[in-house]
Amino acid sequence: MSPIDRNRDAWVVAAAVALNQYGSWTGRVHIHKHLFITQVLGLAAPPFNFVLYDYGPYSFELDQTVTNLELFGRLTRYYPQPGYGPRFAPSIEGLKCLSSLGENELRTVGRVAGQLRDRRSQELELIATCLWFERKQGVSDVEEVVRKVAQAKPKYEDKIIRQRLDETRELVKSLAPSSASA
Repeated sequence: MSPIDRNRDAWVVAAAVALNQYGSWTGRVHIHKHLFITQVLGLAAPPFNFVLYDYGPYSFELDQTVTNLELFGRLTRYYPQPGYGPRFAPSIEGLKCLSSLGENELRTVGRVAGQLRDRRSQELELIATCLWFERKQGVSDVEEVVRKVAQAKPKYEDKIIRQRLDETRELVKSLAPSSASA
């Protein structure tokens, strides 16, 4: 296994540990959005490339990493409720991957998960998409962000997008480095 793969494994396992700790469903979408938010806010540097996709920012490498971790028994998929998608949790073997991340990276992953808590995947989809347009495309005007998100996500009403944009901006404030010690 290459050092890049080990590092990718560690980021996914760390996200799964932290999300589970804070009551998240910890499905694929949750892991994707958590690591995207961590990266796009410049809080840490998970080694994944993201594109805007069907459910918001998405990384093909991250998805492949989840698949590989499952395949090699480092990540466990389980279905706690009929009719709902899977949840993920690291195995004991998977927890060994964490040694390739530093304390600051692990603390950051935990802080982000602590802010995301038990948000549903649809909420995370919109929050991450708002961040995509604000941070990746430099759109700052509220109405322009709402318009762009609505174009990318026509299933959502403007009112819901505005609400998620407000939550996004609060999330950004709460995760700002100056609030880390608060």
